[in-house]
Amino acid sequence: MSDLKIPNVRFAPSPTGQLHLGSARTALFNYLFAKHHNGKFYLRIEDTDKERSKQEHVEQICSSLEWLGLEWDGEPLFQSTRLEKYQSVVQTLLANNSAYRCFCSKIILEAARAGGSYQYPGTCRNLSEDDVQQHMNSGEGFVVRLHIPEGETAFDDLIYGPVQVNHEEIDDFIIARSDGHPTYNLTAVVDDHDMDITHVIRGEDHISNTPKQILIYNVLGYTLPRFAHLPMILGPDKKSLSKRHGASGVQQFKDDGYLPDALLNYLALLGWNSGSEQEIFILDEIIALFDMGQIHKKGAVYDEQKLSWISGQHMMRLGTAKILEGIHEIDESWGKGFEIHYLYAVLEQLKQRSKSLLDFIEQSAYYFNGPESYDEKSAHKNWKDESTNEFIIYYKNCLEAVEQWDAEEVEASLRKTAEENDISAGKLIHPTRLALSGFPSGPSLFAMMALLGKDVCIRRLNKALEIFPLK
Repeated sequence: MSDLKIPNVRFAPSPTGQLHLGSARTALFNYLFAKHHNGKFYLRIEDTDKERSKQEHVEQICSSLEWLGLEWDGEPLFQSTRLEKYQSVVQTLLANNSAYRCFCSKIILEAARAGGSYQYPGTCRNLSEDDVQQHMNSGEGFVVRLHIPEGETAFDDLIYGPVQVNHEEIDDFIIARSDGHPTYNLTAVVDDHDMDITHVIRGEDHISNTPKQILIYNVLGYTLPRFAHLPMILGPDKKSLSKRHGASGVQQFKDDGYLPDALLNYLALLGWNSGSEQEIFILDEIIALFDMGQIHKKGAVYDEQKLSWISGQHMMRLGTAKILEGIHEIDESWGKGFEIHYLYAVLEQLKQRSKSLLDFIEQSAYYFNGPESYDEKSAHKNWKDESTNEFIIYYKNCLEAVEQWDAEEVEASLRKTAEENDISAGKLIHPTRLALSGFPSGPSLFAMMALLGKDVCIRRLNKALEIFPLK
């Protein structure tokens, strides 16, 4: 694409819900393409559906894009402010006979479809001016349809290559409804022209709309943009990604404490490959490498485990101060009353096991307070009888004698206890972890004990000795 003109692209969501992953990836790929070529990335809000479009969804979509770092150029364009413009274009198409009024009732249309064909048969296509006027004088409602000529429409998709559609496969589709409101295919063309959009990058579910829109471009004398249709994001069952696959909207990922860089990184890899083995990127790196020719034609499968891994890699890269800052944006009371160096040490211990900021919050409670409950499965498995109490008491006594409290010393005491009682170290490690945290797993036991401190560890062991073994 060395001869590519500086592109103008747009992301055009409908504000009928929160920004979901598929739409976020579409926005991202538009942004990457524009920024890679020093172009412009515009935002258009397609809010012509008055019943379903909500201001709260507009705000949420904008907020999600800003959180992801996908800043748009200029002010957003709202389709709801452009009704007069669309109606003017419809009148132009009627005047030059590129479109016509259709007075067919629902009953007539249903009868036409009874044979299994969903194409409009062109009943009103050749009405005379007198016939049209007579229908209008009688107060009949009508829609406006585009007159589809004989022939075919072809375009070169930047991802799928040449696409050719015979006009016999396209009926005279509606461009304005009976209430005068325009349809998607008309508004998209008019807006893309007025916004000087050079490249339309959207999901492959729109590929059937493209020949229709090209026909509108042609009858209006507009310059055609280039088209690129992104492969769908699929669930593990290879069906279109939806909530049933556990894929949340962008807002939910933000609320769950994912980093925007991590989510962007994962979305970029859903259908695009850098051409190298590298998988962890920040946004600027993806912009520098982005090439439309490296987008796959096959649908990309959403993989929650891969997202968690990528998120964990980004979390490991993030400075501890930044992690703490992010946690306090979610829960400003986290770690309240504890010194900053202690909070940093807690975060460092949890980094390996945390895929999101929420993970830090959920996994760190025992660093601040003793466990209120204990994992029952671990208790039954690792604290079976009174013999465990005897071993823990022996270990506790050794700990009480430790003068230099650090990870090496508490580990040495445990291994000494195990050796002197002729048991494996695991016979002490598992119940000790349970007593101190309430959980069967976590970061290094000995590092955790060193951080909690001697008094806290002894106190929690004493409490567990009063409770276990479970009756």
